[in-house]
Amino acid sequence: MKSAVLLAAGESRRFGVNKMLYRVLDSEFGEDFMVRITARKFLNSSVFDEIVVVVGYEYERIVEVLADLEVKFIYNPNFTLGMSTSVIAGVRRLLKYSKLVAIHPSDVPFIKTETLRHIVTSVSSLCGSDCIVIPRYRGKGGHPLVLLGNLIREALKISEDERGLKGLISRCGEFVRYLDVDDLGVLFDVDTPEDLQQVVIS
Repeated sequence: MKSAVLLAAGESRRFGVNKMLYRVLDSEFGEDFMVRITARKFLNSSVFDEIVVVVGYEYERIVEVLADLEVKFIYNPNFTLGMSTSVIAGVRRLLKYSKLVAIHPSDVPFIKTETLRHIVTSVSSLCGSDCIVIPRYRGKGGHPLVLLGNLIREALKISEDERGLKGLISRCGEFVRYLDVDDLGVLFDVDTPEDLQQVVIS
């Protein structure tokens, strides 16, 4: 099983409103809610057997806008404690049967569908059964973070004190493999409305 965990539980404090429900313009799908664009990219990549959306803040509204998509939901009651709790909630749900888990913040919506497909299909050539694969654009690592084999369980040990997934990458550095991609979207996370002014539709 290949699974994707989309993180959509945060309160969007820097954005001012729930950015998951903010309409953005995407080169592939046009204008839509940010969380829907991200979910549609993962669905259209056709490389995941299951896509799980971790929700928390205003979860009813997010479930409503994704209701027509073939995704599953996990409610994280601890979402106010940081993104690490959402990662753990999602990974715990998939741990028993998934051999590959891609973890992706839903406020990184401009990644290309073809990039997601390329990442997953390239994994076998990068490493063996246990590794962490990170897409890299011009020398900088981005999203999603792809965990394979026994490294999936390591995600349950992350914490906000350890800087979440960054701490995991540091702690398990010997297992990290980078995949260079020609896609700025792997880096482009939306924290404030001003960030959207930098988007170039291509």
